[in-house]
Amino acid sequence: MKTMQSSRLFRLLALLFACSLIAAACVSSEEDEGADDVTQTTDDSGDDAAADDEPADDEPADDDGDVADEPAEPEVIEPFDSYPPGVTAERILLGMSMLNFEQLTSMGLSPAGWGDQQGIFEALIDDLNDRGGINGRMVEGVYEFYSAIDAADAERVCLIHTQDNQVFANLGGFVGPAGTADICVTGTNDTIMIGGEIAGDELEKSVAPWFHAGPTAEYQTINLLNLLVQTGRADGAKVFTMGGAAAASEEAFSIEQLEAAGIEVVGSAIIETLDGDTIAQDQELAVAFERFKASGANTLFVFGTPSAEIRGAAAAGLTGQIGIWSNDSGGLANLGATITDKSIANGALVSTGPTDTEIWESESFQTQCVAPVVERLPDHDLRDPLSYAPDEDNWFNPLRRYCIALSIFEQIATAAGVDLTPETFEAAAYSGAFDDFELPGVGPASISREKRGAQDGVRLSAYDSTLGDGGIGPVTELLDAYQ
Repeated sequence: MKTMQSSRLFRLLALLFACSLIAAACVSSEEDEGADDVTQTTDDSGDDAAADDEPADDEPADDDGDVADEPAEPEVIEPFDSYPPGVTAERILLGMSMLNFEQLTSMGLSPAGWGDQQGIFEALIDDLNDRGGINGRMVEGVYEFYSAIDAADAERVCLIHTQDNQVFANLGGFVGPAGTADICVTGTNDTIMIGGEIAGDELEKSVAPWFHAGPTAEYQTINLLNLLVQTGRADGAKVFTMGGAAAASEEAFSIEQLEAAGIEVVGSAIIETLDGDTIAQDQELAVAFERFKASGANTLFVFGTPSAEIRGAAAAGLTGQIGIWSNDSGGLANLGATITDKSIANGALVSTGPTDTEIWESESFQTQCVAPVVERLPDHDLRDPLSYAPDEDNWFNPLRRYCIALSIFEQIATAAGVDLTPETFEAAAYSGAFDDFELPGVGPASISREKRGAQDGVRLSAYDSTLGDGGIGPVTELLDAYQ
């Protein structure tokens, strides 16, 4: 069954990644002294002009005729104690980052939005507070929308959260080309994040704890190979690995994991030509697949976005004759315009988690996520995610994203105890208490220093061109990839 996640968000992001954008550098600024209230929006006005040395004609005078003394400077009250940021005895301040769908729909990059994203976040926070908050502290939010196609705008939101408001953690993170702002939060500004996209060497640049629901790119590979071995689909495989220059950092890890799983690797290639120059890319792919044939391989493992490699396999007459494994579920679900006959990808295997319908129908998601929104937003449009038409706002997508992120944060922060600091939060996360826990709609989960994506239940899925206009559907039931 094609998931709404792959049919909506990943299709959008596939388009957005085609844009050539330069991320503005994330820089620190000096802390502003503020009043007790937390700044929720930015002020673009400049500083007031300095007063003239001489009094103005209409300036009020004292009874003795002298110019009135200027009022005394108000006492400055810091919004939080110096440490930890975002936490007082009564409250925890979180920064919520949300995709700006108003911009995307106006530009024609998305046929519809995600409904009332902020309303959903606020309803979930209100429900948490009505249940007593986190160890007695009430949770408050700083809500900001960012452009998914403008990394500089995402970093603007990063600075509003981390410097202007000194939040304790960011929920939601950033996706698409704006995903470069994740490190602005977790690295430059040393702030906890639940969400975003952990890719490449970003985790090495991160200082603060960083988790999200789904698997990282590394664990998509590990999950896939474990499932292939468990189900016997790796038996007799002779694998040739291939990927684009953008995913070159994944090559060595992929080969290492294949060999660790006892799967024979007979060759590898990097396609240096970037997407956009299809003619040159196809020429390079033709050479790579001559090497594939000469190696005796019977299976292609594609690391990174698989569109070009699948197109190359078809041109070499290999599709339908060899196994194709992909470690990128989003890329496989959205093959792009350079593949006009999507059937050439049929049968390509990937690891995925629960389908959107499985998440929606789970008792925990209905109780912990749907019910609080239904109660507080009477005009909501929450329903089975597959029932949304392409031009209808999809309320399910943000609910799934924000509810699961908030659940991860709530459980770790609660375990950290009354003395909530970044250090106690991190210690709680790695204490062993989260070797096995539950998330609404997702089910079994675990996190560790090595495993930052919480989801444990995964399955083998395969590309099927007959699912809508092409997508991935389940091949196996949900399995534990580590048994």
